[in-house]
Amino acid sequence: MWIPALLTACAQPTPVALIFNAAPWQDGEEHVFRITDVQGRLAGTATYTLLAGVNDQGQPMWSIERIIDAQGDREEVTVKVLAAGFRPQSSFLERSNATGVETVDAQYNGPAVDLVLTTRANVMTTQRIEVPSDVRESATLPMIVRALPLARNYATRLNAFLPVVGLLDRVTVRVVGEERLSVPAGAYDTWVVVLDMGDSTTRLWIAKEAPYPLVKYIDGRNRATFELERYVVGR
Repeated sequence: MWIPALLTACAQPTPVALIFNAAPWQDGEEHVFRITDVQGRLAGTATYTLLAGVNDQGQPMWSIERIIDAQGDREEVTVKVLAAGFRPQSSFLERSNATGVETVDAQYNGPAVDLVLTTRANVMTTQRIEVPSDVRESATLPMIVRALPLARNYATRLNAFLPVVGLLDRVTVRVVGEERLSVPAGAYDTWVVVLDMGDSTTRLWIAKEAPYPLVKYIDGRNRATFELERYVVGR
């Protein structure tokens, strides 16, 4: 059952400076979602896992791993981000199905991303793309938005990069409402958060209580719906 309680405001709030809180999750946290397509048909599952670690300089980091199995395709992506501010250091994506495997290896080097793309025909290409130094990776957004100070009328902006297509987005993040939401994993009081990328809008439902699990989201580009089936807090 959905019980919407939309926030009222005369105008959209002015975005504030982008400031993240410390990660609300613990090492080993896991979200498992069921995926339905735009027609409401079951399409597969998605799993996010967050693992703690350190880089070669001894800086605390997180590995944000996402695995999607849907309609005969499997996509695995691991993004390593600094614990302070969640800026990406590297990512590796692998897509596979009956026709073969393709990969994208991304290394973030200040104001540039160095990409190595390998096709299903085993053809390798390299590319360097200039990006803002404060960029985050698109695949991490559903998780790292949980570390923002979400509240009524909250809004901010960030830059996001999608390596597989070399796409840079300027994203406006806004809290647009509150809902009591029931999903297979249970019932949650949530903030409704919109990620406006200009040509598409992704909608997230994030629990109000720590550690603020992601309860549901609708992807703005492929229009698939992800609903939480199981949540593991971590250790």
